[in-house]
Amino acid sequence: MKIIEVGNVKATKQGRHEGTLTVGAMPDGAPVELPLIILRGPRDGPVLWLHGCVHGNEYCTTFSIHEFLRSLEPAALRGSVVALPILNLTAFRMHRRSSPFEGFNNTDLNRCFPGNERGGFTERMAHAIYSPLKRYATHFVDSHTAYTSDTRWALYANNNPEVNRVGRAMAEAFGFENTLPTPPGTLVGSAMMSAGDDGIPSFLLEAGGLDDSFSRETVLDVAERLRNVARAIGLLEGEVTKYPPLTTFSNFYWATAPRSGLFKNKVRCGDTITKGQEIGTYYDLFGDARESALAPQSGIVLAINPGPIIPQGDVLVHIGLDPQCS
Repeated sequence: MKIIEVGNVKATKQGRHEGTLTVGAMPDGAPVELPLIILRGPRDGPVLWLHGCVHGNEYCTTFSIHEFLRSLEPAALRGSVVALPILNLTAFRMHRRSSPFEGFNNTDLNRCFPGNERGGFTERMAHAIYSPLKRYATHFVDSHTAYTSDTRWALYANNNPEVNRVGRAMAEAFGFENTLPTPPGTLVGSAMMSAGDDGIPSFLLEAGGLDDSFSRETVLDVAERLRNVARAIGLLEGEVTKYPPLTTFSNFYWATAPRSGLFKNKVRCGDTITKGQEIGTYYDLFGDARESALAPQSGIVLAINPGPIIPQGDVLVHIGLDPQCS
């Protein structure tokens, strides 16, 4: 069988192989070592690369990946799974989105791929992660969350016809209704779009909220949907579950808060909104309503700031544009 060697793990035979991938160094020189798991089946086949916690406080992703891996028997695989459940480890340990050791450079790991081995701390992490991803992955799934526990949408890379075709099949197998075929020039520097540029079909899921804002039901649901993706790409045997048709978007729109204050949202993820609709209310410190937050575009709510306070200029709402059932 083809050898899969990532970090200090050399998977030469069937089984579960655990180790670490060194992606950088702490300020005191201690290595930053990511937990790494490779599940190897009895024969070669697709290699599904899966990672979570690109943003350190998106803990639901780690639990979902662990649940998925625990549900698999290596002997049943027709190929392999390479999983990094905690990508942004220094941020993960601090309940932060980005590494506390990044200052003047790009702090968002998911805008630093494919990375730079001579760049800042986060760019070097991206390079150390992406190099083996590009070498081994035949399919890629990137796991994320947004603000709230009801977050439930997905994206796939639409870089070229073949990447789009397989990515669409992965999205249909995962089955989240609201999905964006992500066009070139969008999410530049993300692992998903970088992999798509290199011809690797890539899918990104958004499920659950930040920190502890997710449920056991979400974790179990994501794990089952990942198993369905594995069946769809030929990694697992079995019938592929057929979910309802996707609702796709032309793109998405991030709106920022024009003012600060106490904030209470009035819509939820998945709601359809129209431009000018009230989506929340700003209050002052005396509890008096000061201004309504209005939808800047029509579409479907993909994420919304839950408050209870919102700084001026922070993300207010994320909207999927021009939804169409397809």
